[in-house]
Amino acid sequence: MKRPQESEHPAYYKHYIGLVQGDNILKQLENQVLDVQALISGIPEEKESFAYAPGKWTIKEVLGHIIDTERILAYRALRFARKDSTELQGFDENAYVANSDYNKRTIYDIAHEFGIVRESNIVLFKHFNEEALNQIGTANKNNASVRAILFMIAGHATHHLNVIKTKYLVD
Repeated sequence: MKRPQESEHPAYYKHYIGLVQGDNILKQLENQVLDVQALISGIPEEKESFAYAPGKWTIKEVLGHIIDTERILAYRALRFARKDSTELQGFDENAYVANSDYNKRTIYDIAHEFGIVRESNIVLFKHFNEEALNQIGTANKNNASVRAILFMIAGHATHHLNVIKTKYLVD
């Protein structure tokens, strides 16, 4: 699958898309399931609910944010792929986290949910043909192609996994 052009997504997603290595987005999405499992296996229990600064999310909340965002982006991809021209609303990620109760769950439960959500989305994405991948839709007053959304999902997860590694797991 070819990488999305800059005209296929809002400018603020350029960073996330740039974090995706190569063009095989489905392989990237599959590998991230293993990346998340490897990452959480090395997180000490006392760090699971750690936030590196006041007002920042905990590790559990960051993982939950990845899941919530993936669900929303996958929903957008499905709507756009099916040629639904309804303009979709944005979402407030801080409100989602604040109302999530991720901190009351185990990190393994959250990682398991990530794997289930990701696997479900991969099955969906594998069956998007070229026409579906090229579909453009509008969400949060910005246009994006289905192809770009797949790259956004992978890049968004990579970004936040890197944040966990660099800001939460350093001593």
